[in-house]
Amino acid sequence: MENHLLGAAPTFRAARRPLGASGLGAALLATAVSALVPGLAHLRAGRVRTGRLLLVGWVSATSAVLLVLAVAAPSPAEVAVSPGWLTAVICGSVLVAMAWTGLVIASYAAVRPMAPSAGVRFVGAVAVGLLCALVAAPPLALAHYGDVQRDLINGVFSSSPGDGATGDGAPEAEDARWTGPDRLNVLLLGGDADVGRTGVRTDSVTVASIDARDGSTVLLSLPRNLQHVPVWDGSREIPFPREQLLNAVYEFGERHRIPAGAERPGAELLKRTVSHVLSLPIHHYALIDMRSFRRIIDALGGLRVCAPKAVPVPREQIAAGVIPAGCAKLNGREALWYGRSRTGSSDYARMDRQKCLLWELSRQATPLKVLRGFQRLARAFRESVHTDLPRGLLPGLLDLAGRVRKAPVVSVQFKPPLVRPGAPDYGLIRRTAARTLAADGRGRVSAVHDLGRTCS
Repeated sequence: MENHLLGAAPTFRAARRPLGASGLGAALLATAVSALVPGLAHLRAGRVRTGRLLLVGWVSATSAVLLVLAVAAPSPAEVAVSPGWLTAVICGSVLVAMAWTGLVIASYAAVRPMAPSAGVRFVGAVAVGLLCALVAAPPLALAHYGDVQRDLINGVFSSSPGDGATGDGAPEAEDARWTGPDRLNVLLLGGDADVGRTGVRTDSVTVASIDARDGSTVLLSLPRNLQHVPVWDGSREIPFPREQLLNAVYEFGERHRIPAGAERPGAELLKRTVSHVLSLPIHHYALIDMRSFRRIIDALGGLRVCAPKAVPVPREQIAAGVIPAGCAKLNGREALWYGRSRTGSSDYARMDRQKCLLWELSRQATPLKVLRGFQRLARAFRESVHTDLPRGLLPGLLDLAGRVRKAPVVSVQFKPPLVRPGAPDYGLIRRTAARTLAADGRGRVSAVHDLGRTCS
């Protein structure tokens, strides 16, 4: 009134309209909408400057993120195998959860009923708490999965930038595209380490030779009972008991720490020995033991396998005492013993089944199944899988894996009648491997089997 009498323009303070108890629903609705479009609750409450700042900031931040994702950001698959990017995702997700929760609380504070009753305050607090939990759950879940994935990458894969290859053609690291050799050779080892066992015997020894141009893969399998093994440390043949079998080389290297300085000498010695036996550079190895294989299959929800004939198994392991002929989904224990049992068969029949299990696993481990069992898979891999694959190589391997899944897989098994394990002709083994790879698995080699035909 005094200002008016003095001739000054009258001023009015924008006051928030008391909503009362009946306005609780409208306040909660405005808060919920503001969680999606920040600033609307403040605009409704008359706090125009704050509302505009929130709205413009949200639009600007969203546009900037979309621009970065469209222009410079790596693919989700690349992020998933990069510890650095995963750390950024974890930190960013936590910050988003905190900011989003703060936005919900601030929005409700701007439009909450004036002088509410105790009951209205309680209902409003519960509703806002639930809304905060709802908006924070997705980014916090993303942060959790990112943390699990980062621990998996750091725990399983080597931090060394080198490739540890035995031979020429080292793959390049830190590239989203495969820039390594035209043919990548990885030694796949199945160990029988398990509860109640001492040491590791590698009863499955297979080299996966992958043509990087089209993803076609040749599996070269050596029998566990191969004798007179020329154990090779990288520069010379070392003394090895002639009565010992190929599956004892790993434990021999671990016990005698050969080669010296290797992080896992048993695997490194076996990798160099297999490279010498096949006259083939072996770039990396991956060792998986019985426990992890069983748990991996269970985490994926089982594995569908077509058994050409019944496979007897120990009754103390499988109550029925047999894996029946025909196609069926096997759980982890059943799949393990399907590939491990020699009852009523031989090492060589077991080799056939093991290759089929690997082939089926590569086909059936779809992204959806992996996502469903992600935490169990991560735990199994972290505890029971060992490899010298460097982390920096993983983005390029993802690029290569996309081609492998669509390409044929063939197998060569060095077993009778091609090779006699008791008196192996290592020259024949080398020539057969070279001839098969030169023909990319399509040559006239009697030992070649197309897994797409023999395993389904």
